Amino acid sequence: MLKRGSLLLSAGLCTFLLSNSTFAAESVSTTIHHSYQSPRALGMGDAFVAVANDYTAIFYNPAGLARREDGQVNLSLSAYGTPGAMDFYNDYKDIEESSMSDTDKQNAYLELIQAHYGDVYSMRLTPMEGVWVRPKWGIALIPMDVSVELQMHQLLGPSINTTVYADTTLALAYGDDLHWFDFGRFSWGVTGKFVNRGFYSKPISAVDLAASDQIVKKEDLAEGYTVDADLGILWTPDLPDSGFWGWLQMARPTFGAVVRNVAETGFGQSLKLVNKETQNGTPEKLYRVVDLGSRWEYPRGWIFGGRGVLDVRDLGHPDFSWRKGVHAGFEFDWTVYSWWKGHYRVGLSQGFWTAGLSAELGVFNLDLVSYADDVGTKNTPVESRVYGTRLNLDF
Repeated sequence: MLKRGSLLLSAGLCTFLLSNSTFAAESVSTTIHHSYQSPRALGMGDAFVAVANDYTAIFYNPAGLARREDGQVNLSLSAYGTPGAMDFYNDYKDIEESSMSDTDKQNAYLELIQAHYGDVYSMRLTPMEGVWVRPKWGIALIPMDVSVELQMHQLLGPSINTTVYADTTLALAYGDDLHWFDFGRFSWGVTGKFVNRGFYSKPISAVDLAASDQIVKKEDLAEGYTVDADLGILWTPDLPDSGFWGWLQMARPTFGAVVRNVAETGFGQSLKLVNKETQNGTPEKLYRVVDLGSRWEYPRGWIFGGRGVLDVRDLGHPDFSWRKGVHAGFEFDWTVYSWWKGHYRVGLSQGFWTAGLSAELGVFNLDLVSYADDVGTKNTPVESRVYGTRLNLDF
């Protein structure tokens, strides 16, 4: 499922992009950036609001913490990348490391960009993530989460629209049930977040590529921090046991909603952890959005089970469209023993197919996923296919 070199792609490109000159204009990107993503959710269409039954609930829906019956510690690293980006990176390095003059390098970079007109490359690298959840509460630390998007275009001459997010996140969450609620089980939760963000959004031309041995230095990043919160709910209705309602009750439907980034305060303050000299502007804010979701369980048989999911996400985001907002999927479980189990997933996210699988053997877990971002406009969808993996230690 992983295309050749996707892990090396993510690590290599994130390193060289964050290791030239600055422009006044910002690059144009219509991709909806999510501050956190789980390969499990992505494989089932990124529809997870009403599931939220593992450690990722702290970010997808903190109300899920109210329904945990035991603790979980997860340590992981993950990498995602688009096919073809490794070839582009290798071509770039061949030109950069050549003995050509600056003029010849500039012409070579022009030809490289022109050869990839219309292509969009993205990569995301999270070298370490730690999450600890218990019944009703959880804490998470993501020291570095780097996302890069490169769009080849010729709007004002051959150039690369470059967007970089470099986030550090500390989150603390709590969830509980409303015991006086008489129409089923109603859970609520809140996740408080501290996010320090480095951000870069500018077009880079062939002239700039030829003038420096780095595309983006960390000193070019705008930097800021914010404190915000997500509020979530889950409702599992108490349905009659007979007739149509009895049949529906077998599916154990659950409905969820999350308001993300309630304060939407932006990144107006800076700790100058990344760039100690200049501010370079303000990073893109965390947008206040609403996610709605539903979950429907299959009847379990032998070692198998699963669920279907349907979400509408990112309501209120400036780049929202119904095509980008609708997410749906299926997850199939198999369990031999508590320490030996796995999952298969398929789905539809932003109009494009998704698929994933997980294999769990003791404390060692492996997640593989393929999904796509819609990097086009609201009226012209454009698919950017991504392949990724996450390696986990789960206690």
